[in-house]
Amino acid sequence: MRIIRSISLALIFLLLFSSSSKADSIPNKMHLSLQLSPLALIDFYNGSSYRIGSQLVITENIAISADFGGYFKNFNYLKNNKGFYSFVAFKYRLPNSPQSWISLSYSYKQQSFNYHDSFEQDPNTPVVVHVQKYVNCLNLNYETNAILFRKSYINFFAGVGIRFRNVQSLQTKHEFDELKDGGDSQTLYFVLIPGKNTWLNLNAGIRLGFYLF
Repeated sequence: MRIIRSISLALIFLLLFSSSSKADSIPNKMHLSLQLSPLALIDFYNGSSYRIGSQLVITENIAISADFGGYFKNFNYLKNNKGFYSFVAFKYRLPNSPQSWISLSYSYKQQSFNYHDSFEQDPNTPVVVHVQKYVNCLNLNYETNAILFRKSYINFFAGVGIRFRNVQSLQTKHEFDELKDGGDSQTLYFVLIPGKNTWLNLNAGIRLGFYLF
């Protein structure tokens, strides 16, 4: 909780400061920036992860960005969590809006972890569910930047797309309903149920960017 409060206070400060900055304060001819994803550290759904990326402005209206990262071993109900995450987006700057973009993104995640619980019919016998996930996502996003200082910014993004999910975990979906602690959790349902599925994907978050040159 202390980490969450610290990150939240830092983001509030950055947002307040950015409101007094002008969009045209970006230095001219800055093409490459480093990007960090602070909210990935407190992702209760997928587990705490570290991500670092970059953005390259190719032409005045075209850019490409990419993120890569991995997972911290234990967070919330995810134990022995490991894997990697990758993301790439092709971006088009909107006319007459220097800080707004439309992007087409692709992300890939490979993740494995252990979930500890028991079944309702035998609550005194511990059960360890090993989960292996492969997830591919395609999204259409709207992005906008808020300038912090002369060479840094916050990137806000949100979008909608499609998620291709392949999960190996329980033997059947019915077993999820029999879990003593997790069986009533809607969040755990999306995390643990096995099978190959195609779902609607909603995408939103922020990145901190730092111009290099």
